Amino acid sequence: MRALLVALALASSLGCDPGPRPPARVDLTPTRGAVVARVGDLALTDLDVAAVAAERGIAPRAALDLLVREALLAGEARRSGLAGPVEIADDAWRARIQRLLARDVEARFSEATVPAAMVEATLQARHAELAHRGLRRVVHAVWMVAADAGAPQNEAALARMLVFREELLAATHGHPTAEQFRAAARRLDAGASVRVEDLEPFDPQGRTPSASTYVPAFAEAAWALSAAEPLSEPFVTSYGVHVALLLEEVPPMTRTDDEARVIVRADLIQRARAEGARSLVLGLRQRQRVQIREAALQQVERLSRRAP
Repeated sequence: MRALLVALALASSLGCDPGPRPPARVDLTPTRGAVVARVGDLALTDLDVAAVAAERGIAPRAALDLLVREALLAGEARRSGLAGPVEIADDAWRARIQRLLARDVEARFSEATVPAAMVEATLQARHAELAHRGLRRVVHAVWMVAADAGAPQNEAALARMLVFREELLAATHGHPTAEQFRAAARRLDAGASVRVEDLEPFDPQGRTPSASTYVPAFAEAAWALSAAEPLSEPFVTSYGVHVALLLEEVPPMTRTDDEARVIVRADLIQRARAEGARSLVLGLRQRQRVQIREAALQQVERLSRRAP
């Protein structure tokens, strides 16, 4: 056999990688080394696995998984009439595998197949990341109180956090720094369950760029703060009694919601295509005969660990 193009870059482009990588060209001549796996009548050798592992900087077992996946796609392209025998030249082989994925995966997922409601829901979840209209960054101290705590515990926590705030205001003339806030919070009663946290910026709905969401009561209290009055009154959430200090007002992004929708829709299509490609390969693997010689693979792994 001549060379078979293992279109690893194509599979990456259907996943979450930022862009395609150069394809790995692998000489699959069976006489070159010990057979590690067979996919149908195609043999994958220890030298093939080692070559892909070295080129990609991945473990031999992961390299074999990639080789098997691309061999399955190659076989399907041939059975579908999109490719000739395995001896075909690399560039033509890649083009036919691309045609297979375009027909069986990409064509199924496009702008027309993404529901508008899904785009809107995803945009709302990612709004603080893609198109926020301003964020707030705070540090807070919370005196933890169980949700089922009685009135005496809640009142005691509220009274202690009120004293904490008043003492901090007096010591800093109403404008404590983040470090002054943290130091004062650390001096709260040692026996109390007190947590001090610098939080990720969030919008008025409590949404963060990493898609976390803070409880509404917390977001509302933090967004009531200003540069003139950066330290909050004690306020209650389901976690306990808080005092928060405003650290930063992040200016709005210039990206519009419509521009953000374009990004969201493209991401949804890409993820759907990646899942479609995985499902295609899984189905092929269930129908095709894939045999792996574990002992031969382990030998490749041992040799790779010895390599400088």
